[in-house]
Formats: sequence, C-alpha cells, structure tokens
Amino acid sequence: MLIFDQLKKNDPQLRLLAVVIFACLFVLLVGLWWVQIVRARDYQAHLETQSFRSVRVPSVRGKILDRHGEVLAENRPNYNLSLYLEELSGPFRKEYRQLRPVKVVTNSSPFWKEWFGVSNVKTQRIKLTSEQDESLQWLARYRAVSNITRQISTILHEPLPMDAAKFKRHYTARRALPYPVLTDLTPAQIARFEEHYPGLPAADLEVLSTRIYPHGPVASHLLGYVIHDDSSAEGENAFFSYRLPDYRGVVGVEGALDSKLRGRAGAKSVVVNSLGYRQTDEVWSGAQPGKNVTLTIDVRLQKEAEKALRIAGYQVEGAAIVMDVHTGDILAMVSSPATDPNNFISGFTPAEYARWTNDVVKMQRNRATQDHYHPGSIFKPIVGLACLEMGLNPNEKYQVQPDPNPARANRGIIYVGRDRKSFEDTVSPGEYDFTRAMAKSSNSYFITNGLRYGVEKLIELGQRLHLGERMGIPTKQEAAGNFPTLRSLNTARRPGDTANLCIGQGAIDVTPLQVAVMTSALANGGKVLWPRLVARIESADPASTESPQIFPPGRVRDHLGVSDRSLKIVKDAMLADTEHPEGTAYPAFRVYPRMVGSAMRVCGKTGTAQVKDKHGKLQDHIVWFISFAPYESPRYAVVVMVESGSSGGGTCAPVARDIYAAIQKLETAAAEKTLARTP
Repeated sequence: MLIFDQLKKNDPQLRLLAVVIFACLFVLLVGLWWVQIVRARDYQAHLETQSFRSVRVPSVRGKILDRHGEVLAENRPNYNLSLYLEELSGPFRKEYRQLRPVKVVTNSSPFWKEWFGVSNVKTQRIKLTSEQDESLQWLARYRAVSNITRQISTILHEPLPMDAAKFKRHYTARRALPYPVLTDLTPAQIARFEEHYPGLPAADLEVLSTRIYPHGPVASHLLGYVIHDDSSAEGENAFFSYRLPDYRGVVGVEGALDSKLRGRAGAKSVVVNSLGYRQTDEVWSGAQPGKNVTLTIDVRLQKEAEKALRIAGYQVEGAAIVMDVHTGDILAMVSSPATDPNNFISGFTPAEYARWTNDVVKMQRNRATQDHYHPGSIFKPIVGLACLEMGLNPNEKYQVQPDPNPARANRGIIYVGRDRKSFEDTVSPGEYDFTRAMAKSSNSYFITNGLRYGVEKLIELGQRLHLGERMGIPTKQEAAGNFPTLRSLNTARRPGDTANLCIGQGAIDVTPLQVAVMTSALANGGKVLWPRLVARIESADPASTESPQIFPPGRVRDHLGVSDRSLKIVKDAMLADTEHPEGTAYPAFRVYPRMVGSAMRVCGKTGTAQVKDKHGKLQDHIVWFISFAPYESPRYAVVVMVESGSSGGGTCAPVARDIYAAIQKLETAAAEKTLARTP
C-alpha cells in the first residue's frame, strides 16, 4: 500500500520509473509464456532429436629403439576407406521408396477427365507391418551401401565384398562412427581413390596408427607383442559410448612398459540425431602420445646372435645372451625358436599358429629369462672359487680313479657317502690339478674338493650371486630359479646332495640371464651387477622440455668377496678350456684365430646337465657354454644354452665363437668409422 500511496503523489519521475518496471515485467512474462507454452513442442522435439556420444581416441604408441637409435617397434599410418553413414540418409530413403511395394487402384473418373485423357489408374502403397517395414529399411540401407561399394571397387580395380552382417552390427552399435569398407590401403589404391574422390558420396580416407616391427622376429621375445584392446588404461575415464581401435602390450618390453608406451587416450563428444547419425563432434581432451623407450640392445649383434643359434639352418630350442661385464648392459638376448610379433597385428598363418601354440616347442616362453635349468658343469668355476678361498692348492694333484665297468674302462668314477653313491666322470683316469680338471671338466675332482672344504662358502657365493632370485628386468617373463640354503643341505645330511651341487645338479636351477650375471662377476673382478635392459625413457616430441628417465649403467647389486688371486686362477683355468688341446671347447676355438685374424682370447666353460625322463632315468638334455673375453681385459660375457644338444663343446661353443667373431667385426667397423671422421 505504501508503494501505491507514493505513486498517487504528484511525482512524474517516480511514475515514469514505475511504468518502465511494469513494462519490463510484462515483457518477461510474455517471453516466458512464449517459451513455455507456444514453443514448448519445438524445444522438446529438438531435445529428443539430439544427444551426445562420448568417443575414446587412442594415443600414438611410443617407439622402442636399440642403443644406437635403430627402430625396433614403431607405428605406421594405416589408411582405411570408410563411409560416413549420416551422409547416406538421402540414398537410404531413395532406395526405400523404390523397394516399397505398391498396388494398382482403378477408380471411376468424371467424364471430363476421360475427354482430356487423364488416366484413372493410380498406385497406392501397401500397408506393412512394423517387422516388414524394418526389414525393408535394412534392405534399402544395404543396397545403398552396396552401390557405393561397387563404385569404389570399380575405381580401385579390385572386388570388394560386402558383408551384410558386419554392416548391420556397425549400424546398430556404432552408427555415429564411420563404417570401414576397406582397410590398410596400398599407395596405389590411395592414389586411385583420391583421383575419383569428388564423385563418391559419403566416402573418405581415415588414418589410424598400426604397430609394426621392422625387423620381424628379431628380438621378438624381448620386445614382446601387442594385441588389439581398446579398453581404458589405469587412471583413464572408463565410460565411453564408442572406442576407436587401440593396442595393449602383453609381455616383453611392450607389456612391462605398456603404461609408458601407451600414452594417454583422448576423448571427444559426438552429437547425434534421433536416428543415431553424427551431426557434429568436439574434442574434450587431446590424446597424449606414448614415450619412446631406448634399450641397451644392439640390433646388429642381436641379428648375428640369432643367426649363430641356427644350427644347420634350424632354429634350435635354446637361448643366448651377450652382456657388457662392466655395465651390466644386455647387448643381445635370444630365445629360440621365435615368431614374428607382426603376426599379432596382421594375423597368423595356420602353420605358424600351430607352432606358436605347440606345448612341446614352447615358443611362447622366453628361454633366456623365463625357463630355468640345471647348470651342470658351468657351475664348476664357482665351486672352484669357493674351494680356492677355503685353502685349495691349485697345483695339488688329484688321482681320478678308473670306472670298474668294462664298458667305461677309459672313464673315471667316484663313490660318495656310506651308501657309496656313484658319480660317473667324463674324463679319463689319471692325475689332475685345478687347471686340467677345469679344462677337461672332471666331476671327481670338484666333488672331492667340494666335500673336503664344505659347502658353506659355496652357498655364500650362490647367495651373493643372488641365484634363486629374479634379476629385475622389465619383461614380465622372468623366473627366480632355485638355489639351496645351507640349512636345507645340513638337514638332508646326505653327501650325495652336496656332490650333486658341486657339479651343478640337484637342488639348483638357473636361468641363462642369471648365468650371464654370474659370468660377468667372474670377469669383472667380483662385482655382481644388476642387468640393464632399458637405457632411458623419454618424450617422443623432440621439442619437449620434459627430462628423460635415465637408468644408470653399472649398478652393483653385490660383491663376491673373493681374492683377486682366486679369480685369476679360475680365469686362467677357463682360458685353458678354449686354448689347451685337452679343453672341452678347444675344438670349436682352435680355428678361431685364423677365422677372424687377431681374435679375442676367450675364457670359457662347457657344461652338460642331466634331467630325468618319465621313467626316472637320467638323460643328457641341457648343454651350456659360458665365456668372457678378451682375456687380458674382459668386456663381453657370452652365454649359450641349447636344449637336447650333443655337448657344450660340440653344440654351444661354436655358437659363442660365431658371436665373438661378429663382435669383432662390429668393433672393427666402428673403429674404421671413427678413424674416417678424424681430421
């Protein structure tokens, strides 16, 4: 009432202000009435005919490179020819009208229509049930897409089959996304399409990223492989309407470092109408590319090692490792046989898939890190090192006793324990000092001295080498192996168990990678290193200011804690294995200097491990050769293991010899290249 009382006063300005306020309120009420009442149906229809769909956009996967920057795994553009279905609504309706059944209706016409020649025959659409109408619409869509597919087939000069079921699945579930007609176009197909592109409705090229491995099966177990998987990674949004094709690493470097290589997927929204066709799209967040991973592998040496492990052109079942004895860098790691990781992208042939899934061949397992074996005689350098540390005189003679078995009169034998358990020897009867026993690999010598000095030091050295523990390389393919404790041996209180351990049998199982670390420790003065496979992880963008993640070389995990004298004695004894005529590896290395000129002097040790067959009988099965070179200043450790080989000297030593020859050639080429750059 006070307001109206004020308005009754003779105040023109106040009355004008009141008029303006009431006019604004009137306009506001009219606007609300117009939106809520008059245009309500229009806004409701607009809301019903549009909705949002979220789309997961994968990132570009990072590269995997060798130590020199050679690409081991990368991405290439994959061109797909696709149809945008929202642009085909017109052809869909046209086909539907042509397919819609009609009937002829004759009506009586006025006399004047007959005078002018107007026909009284008309067509009328037949009424269809909802099921019939839906079926007809599907046929119309299929025919419209088939017509365009035939045009594309004519342009590309090759037949393009139309899969009706595939089209129906895409139209039902992924209508807002382009429908792929042809994938992985060749450059010639791309050129033909671009030449005729203006005449093709709704067709366009899509570019997707495809994972490839340029070197095929080279280092395939080490690299691992990827599979098609568009699921969200950890930390990403898990709720998407559609997901574009993506990859996920399974094993190897691809699997262990998948989160680094995969990057972070992006997201975009697609506005679709009531029919599900795309109207517009908008990027919410851009995809962040994955990072590049640089390995310590030298792909040139990797190829040579894989070539050397093909005996008589056949991929043997075995493994080979080349390691830098001072840095722990894995320069080559071979597991044989292997398959091409590109098969997981392009598909396996039936024959190759049968090999991949064969439980006997075990192609899926990385024999270098995932399987563990008895080391056999390659463990004797550690046994000898333990005995030397406990006071063994390397010049003291030991008499190997002859085997009473007439069939083995030229071989030795030793009996252990009260039950006189026998251990056959591979050497002839006679006198042996430390060097000769190592070179000829006498079981009797190392069993006798192992029992004489006890196993405490041997167990200590095995623990310092971290046998029975994982080495920590990022491949998701590593086994810990087995190594006994002092308590377990003391509990058994059977000399036979200790004797077995002294010749690398019994309760000890090692992986070739563990053996490579052990061999490097013998070569570098007793440092037990962490093996290094990844050198660094860095941004794929050269202009990025983000600091790379560096994995330092030469990380020391432990020390053997033995004297230089003992290491020198073992080193000289291993040299005799390759250079002395009685050495088990001498036949493989006697031609080595003539083969490569001034060859590296190689210190080595052969080994043969036995396993029990299904009848419980011991059979020679695993053969080894461990080595390091050059003798004067070791830089490389080479370990070779072959399943079902003839012997360490006959099967594995020649493989190691060829690897050392390849190392020398690479070193010579690098030196010549450096010399050529010197002014």
